[in-house]
Amino acid sequence: MANYKTKNILFTLVFALFLIALPAIGNNNIPKPNITDYASIYDSLDEPDFDYIFGIDPYQADEYTAYMHSPYPLFRSGVQLIFKSKIINPGYYLLTPREKNGKTYVLFKENGRVSYVIPVYKEDILPEKFYEQKFPHPKTNAYEKAKKKTMDFIGTKWGKKNQRTPIPEAYIDFDDVGEYWNMILYYGSKKYYLIFKKA
Repeated sequence: MANYKTKNILFTLVFALFLIALPAIGNNNIPKPNITDYASIYDSLDEPDFDYIFGIDPYQADEYTAYMHSPYPLFRSGVQLIFKSKIINPGYYLLTPREKNGKTYVLFKENGRVSYVIPVYKEDILPEKFYEQKFPHPKTNAYEKAKKKTMDFIGTKWGKKNQRTPIPEAYIDFDDVGEYWNMILYYGSKKYYLIFKKA
């Protein structure tokens, strides 16, 4: 009889522990929303305290001679973007990340001139093979393979003065996050986060 009572008590204790632990185990399976306080991020950013003379990026000439094509991704904005006192009107812009005074900025260029300088609020390293997974390359035929090999040879091997490196891969995410636009520029091995207020 005592043995039966002991078994009942043990079973009750184990069952009670299971019921207590169940909510904790279940919570791990519930997806938690990614809540970001964009208003605080926007308010914490300062406008750049410098400008480019005549809108000239001093590193642009070197980059145009180092790469086979323009190394900057083209961004088309269909909406007005506001960052503090700067208003970026709809249009086409070449985006260029730059470091200055220990901070990172993205330059918005029009016709080769810097029109706007916007600070980055976060910077991350991209995982290896990000672009291959995001944009799988279509299969190429024999003609396309031969053409690519020829262009690579001409662009990288044919004479020391003609050597060119392939342009950095790039991609842009642009998201509506309530009162703000969140923009992520994937450029080379990094990604840069920018935020704008809606008009």
